[in-house]
Amino acid sequence: MKTLLAASISLLAIGAVSYWGITVLLSVQGVELTIHGKIAMGLGVFFTMLVGVGLMALIFYSNRHGHDEAVYHLTDDVDESRPEQ
Repeated sequence: MKTLLAASISLLAIGAVSYWGITVLLSVQGVELTIHGKIAMGLGVFFTMLVGVGLMALIFYSNRHGHDEAVYHLTDDVDESRPEQ
């Protein structure tokens, strides 16, 4: 239930920001983008968000499956060949 609520709120926020961005883009005076420019900007925003979501998903996946803990335990070993300082 919490996941569905979080996803719904996230999609609503993304939709609101997208609507605001398109409104601002269309209301700017003196700047005219061609259809190709609008498509390129839309694709750029989409793929930038896709990369951000993908990286965040990898962070959560790594944390939940214990990959982060394995790195912390590597530093617990003491090198016996080095003298104590």
